[in-house]
Order: sequence, then C-alpha cells, then structure tokens
Amino acid sequence: MASPKVSAEEIKVNIGCGLSGIPGWQNLDNSPTIWLSRIPLLHRLLKTPPWPRDVRRYDVRKGLPYGESTVRYIYSSHAFEHFTQGESLAIAKDCFRALAPGGILRIVVPDLGLIVREYLADTSPQAAQAFLSRLSLNHSLQDFVHPGSNHSQMFDAKALVHLLREAGFPQVAVSSYRQSAIPEIDQLDLEVRRNESLYIEAVK
Repeated sequence: MASPKVSAEEIKVNIGCGLSGIPGWQNLDNSPTIWLSRIPLLHRLLKTPPWPRDVRRYDVRKGLPYGESTVRYIYSSHAFEHFTQGESLAIAKDCFRALAPGGILRIVVPDLGLIVREYLADTSPQAAQAFLSRLSLNHSLQDFVHPGSNHSQMFDAKALVHLLREAGFPQVAVSSYRQSAIPEIDQLDLEVRRNESLYIEAVK
C-alpha cells in the first residue's frame, strides 16, 4: 500500500504485543502476568515471563486510550482471534476512530483458510483431531487466569476483510509477510508466525 499522508503525531500502537513489543511503539497487552513479573519475589516464585518494561497492561475491549484521529499506525498480531466476533468488530471500529486519515491498521491472525486446506490434504486417520487442535477453540480454567488464552473465533481472508469494511475502513486488502508501509515492519512481523498467518491491512 502507498505511504499514508497523515497529520497525526507519530503514535504507533501494538495491540496484544506479547513479549515482542518494540521501542517507539505503544505496546499494549492484557496478560495479568505483566504486573506479577514486575514484583521480583512473585516473578521468581511464579516464573512469569520476562515482560519488557515498555509493555503496558491494557484491555483494548474498554476502548483505545487515544483521542480521535491521533494515531498513525496500529498493528496487531495473533490477538483478534482471542476476541469474540462482537468484541473484534467493536475494537476495529475504535481503531478506525483513533486513526488519522491515511492511517494504517494491520491485523495478523492464524489463517483459517490455510488450516482447512492442510486438513483436506492430510490423509492420516488423526487428521480431524489435528485440525480441531489447531483451532484452539476449547475454553478452560486457564481463561480465568489469562482471559483470551484460547481462541474465540477464526478468520479467513474473506471474513477479516468483511469485518474491517464493516468497521468503516474504505480500503482493505490482503497483504503479505513484511510487505507494508508501516515502519519497523521487519520487527513487527515475526518469522516464527510467517507460515501460519494471514496478513490484512486497512487504510482510513
């Protein structure tokens, strides 16, 4: 996509960054282990992940903490599948609100289309079980500790493009690994996710 022309200050937001937040971005994640990891005794006892100091615990389902048309880029990798359909639409609409004209939203999710194609090509007797396992749609007690640890939905390209158009984005397209006008895309798109992911970009 063409480089955006925006008047907003250089606010760049990473939703559901996990341990992969990068400098210069507002790195948001909702894991409760973020707080626990910053208490040395609990970090040692519970063996919490080594969360970077610049990752902020925040639940984006409550609305992004940015004014209207103040954000230039929003990136989210392997987070939207953890929201319900209603939540993901509401978050996408809020991304549209927060982005300046010409701002970019890039969403990366597990590619349901790819998973289905691989399932159909799998001739093993356990193909169905492997397929269901990859969907990760089972909820468990772990969800009380870390809400959203399992998937609540899955997307193929058609579904995610439709979601973003419904959220108000006039320009939505399937993208590819590390192909984007977003700066630092080589740090944002992780190699470990490359062969399982669907990449979609929307411009306000």
